[in-house]
Amino acid sequence: MIWTVIIFSGVLTFCTRFLPLSKIMPKTLPNFIQGGLGYVSIAVLTPIIINSILINEENSIILNNPNIFAALIAMFVALLSKSIVLTLLVGLTIIWVFEFFI
Repeated sequence: MIWTVIIFSGVLTFCTRFLPLSKIMPKTLPNFIQGGLGYVSIAVLTPIIINSILINEENSIILNNPNIFAALIAMFVALLSKSIVLTLLVGLTIIWVFEFFI
C-alpha cells in the first residue's frame, strides 16, 4: 500500500512538472483557470502566516502575543501604503520593539 502511494505521488509530481513544458498542454489556459490561479498564493500563504502569528513554540494559541499586534499594524500599513518593503519594515520593527521591552 505504501509503495502504491509513493509511486502515485511520484507520477503525479512528474506530470505536474512535465505537462506545462510539453506540447500537450495549450499555450494559454482558459479564463476561469487563470482567474482561479490568482487565489492560489492567498490560499497557500494565509494558513502559514496565521499559524506563525497565533501559535507559539509549545503549539498552543496565545492571545497576549506581540506578533498579533504587529500583524494588525502591518496590515493597516499595507492597506494604506501598498508597499511590501514598508509593510515588512514596520511589522518587524514593532516585533523587535516589543521583544526588547517585554
